[in-house]
Amino acid sequence: MKIFLAAIFFTFVSTFIQAQDHTKEQLDSLYEKFVWLRTDNKDRSDKLVEIDPSDRKCGFGIVSEIKHNFYSFTPEQQSVLAKILQRPTRDTSIVSPSGFFRIHYNSTGFEAPNYNPLLTVAQNAIQVALAADSSYNFEVNFLEYPPPPSDNGDGGDNLYDVYIIEYGGHFYGETVPESSIGEGKYTSYIMIDNDYSGYFTQGLNGAKVTVAHEFHHTIQVGNYTGDKVNIDRYFYEITSTSMEEFVYDNVNDYYNYLRTYFNNPGRAFALNDGYNLAHWNIFLKDKFGYNIIKRQWELLPQMRALNAIVTSLNEAGSTFGSKFNEFGVWTFFTNYRTITGKYFEEAAYYPLIRSINTIDFNSQPVNGEAKPTSNNFITFINSTDTLVAIISNTDYISGVNDINGNFDYQYILSASSIDGSTKLTDNYFAKLNVDQPGFWAIGEILNNQIVRQDSTIFPVLQKEELFVYPNPFFYNKSYDWIKILIDSKGESEADLNVYTSAMELVYSSKISFDPTRRYVEWKDIHNLELASGVYIFAIKLGDETTKGKLVIFNE
Repeated sequence: MKIFLAAIFFTFVSTFIQAQDHTKEQLDSLYEKFVWLRTDNKDRSDKLVEIDPSDRKCGFGIVSEIKHNFYSFTPEQQSVLAKILQRPTRDTSIVSPSGFFRIHYNSTGFEAPNYNPLLTVAQNAIQVALAADSSYNFEVNFLEYPPPPSDNGDGGDNLYDVYIIEYGGHFYGETVPESSIGEGKYTSYIMIDNDYSGYFTQGLNGAKVTVAHEFHHTIQVGNYTGDKVNIDRYFYEITSTSMEEFVYDNVNDYYNYLRTYFNNPGRAFALNDGYNLAHWNIFLKDKFGYNIIKRQWELLPQMRALNAIVTSLNEAGSTFGSKFNEFGVWTFFTNYRTITGKYFEEAAYYPLIRSINTIDFNSQPVNGEAKPTSNNFITFINSTDTLVAIISNTDYISGVNDINGNFDYQYILSASSIDGSTKLTDNYFAKLNVDQPGFWAIGEILNNQIVRQDSTIFPVLQKEELFVYPNPFFYNKSYDWIKILIDSKGESEADLNVYTSAMELVYSSKISFDPTRRYVEWKDIHNLELASGVYIFAIKLGDETTKGKLVIFNE
């Protein structure tokens, strides 16, 4: 039996792609953490084991990282890890009423299921089976995600295997990717805790949300890709954590993780652990419906997670910049600021968002640095008013490629109009100065009333002026669109034609746009792969035509 299990394990790790390179120190730290979390021997006083609170939620990320890097560990470490990574053996199993799941558990001893002490061991196991069926019914039958693939007899038959074990408070549960089925997809099985004693959510409710959470991980690695866990783990956890809320709305274990986001919304989006961003998916669901989240998973095998989010929003007729700033507004109206019937349904139970600075209003410029894809809150106060500015950096390209970068901004809140400022009220005027205006958005809230929201920042133009961004446009370096800022003249459609310098037509289309935003967005440029050179564009708005030039580099 040991030889058979080792063969299965070898097949998995030999086909699982390698993640980023790890130093020996990083590998040793990863090894010590995983062994400490997954073994009964918790007295490891000879080693310093640093455990992040997010590690205790779900073991899916760390077990995937271990398997990605398995052959980089020493032979001695590999031997220990191989034993830990074998499937657990249980003395009893039952099939769920749907016939899709097999629940494995011990009928006696300290690892026997004990979610409700008033129920027998067998009755507790049945509750897990019912929770698994409920998760399947919602995520597969209702949301129409494909079910996880068969494991080809591992665990005794072709049913999906869920093992009940004693985690001792170290994980709620984990999905373990197992055998490759090609194209970055894997079979898997689930393990969950046997009682959730001492957890934030205890007993049967702990089991319910864990099964809902882990079941979506099985869908992720079985049908989309398990090969991006190490580079975009937060995205896997955002979906699985939000799935807890979607399947079991009354449990709310995700409340326990929100504070780390609300205390630091200025962190780059992809540097969150994902558990603390379930409300991002709740926001997307409320704005667009559930399908936008599934669309992101369909896109993930071809691109990074943040690009999948951006693309799904573009396909829905929106932009990441506008929705990210609006998300900032939603996160402001929580706790005692909650407005019944608006924003998050459960906002009253959320923490308050933290401002990076609280300033006595004096009309002086505020200079700051923002991380890519971050929301930065600045509070201004005087004797009568409190104004909160939400400054959003929405540079999703840097949010992938330069995630630790800093982007300078200058925000000016003035009591009177200044050159280039926007009037918020009779008493307040605002201006944001940035180097790359296309990837910033701003909103202001005065005394808990929105005075501006979702405003992408561009230069203030005089009538008949024109602004093109980015110009020059670099394929693979710039963004996948060009914005042409122009006086809309009250029109909502424009005819756009693009020519080479020899006046050969290379693009022609009618583009719809919001005249209040005052820009035409040419989204198709990245699909054309135009040659390097100078191009001439002509925009017809009503009876008037405006011409301009743009430079493209394709190297």
